[in-house]
Amino acid sequence: MARPSGTRNPGYEDKRRRLAQAAIGPLLDLESPLSLRQVARSAGVSVPTMRHYFDDLDGVTAAAFELMREQGRPYEQRLSGELEAPGPLAPSVRWLVRYVHNGWRIGVARMHAAGIARGLESEPRGQAYVDGLLEPLLQAVEARLTIHRTRGELQPVDVRQAALSLVAPLVLAWLHQDALGGATCRPMDQEAFAEGHVAGWLRGYAA
Repeated sequence: MARPSGTRNPGYEDKRRRLAQAAIGPLLDLESPLSLRQVARSAGVSVPTMRHYFDDLDGVTAAAFELMREQGRPYEQRLSGELEAPGPLAPSVRWLVRYVHNGWRIGVARMHAAGIARGLESEPRGQAYVDGLLEPLLQAVEARLTIHRTRGELQPVDVRQAALSLVAPLVLAWLHQDALGGATCRPMDQEAFAEGHVAGWLRGYAA
């Protein structure tokens, strides 16, 4: 019996997921321009096959970032306090910063650097990076800070503002030192910077 119009082959979603996984390597390789042909070669398929599953390069990129978000969800859940209720504000925030920094060092930095670089090439790719990596990080921090605000440990501030003011300086410093090579011309003690930043943040936001 012929397949009804509009239905997909069995295994369509599994194959699409495998192709999105294969696209992550080229996406993170900032030494080479990103192209649909390059992604297809990495996946071992033809360009028409990639178009069949994703339409275009923006579609492939969005699927790859969404897959990275899915793979990072346990990290996001722990960061947000969903898996384990955080302790008092000061040790909780210090733990948060160490946790994010450790993840940054073992591969997350490369993902964010690639997301920014690819996102500046195309507005849809920029949105894919925001949806797949940047917003999950910020929203997880917001969720943890919301717990502290509910307890009365945080001033009655906008948690979005508080999350941005906590995370943004750290991400900029880490990008400067690592992904952008700033450590070669202006090295800094990243641990000391983080500790000083957290101390200042706590003075400004703790109840």
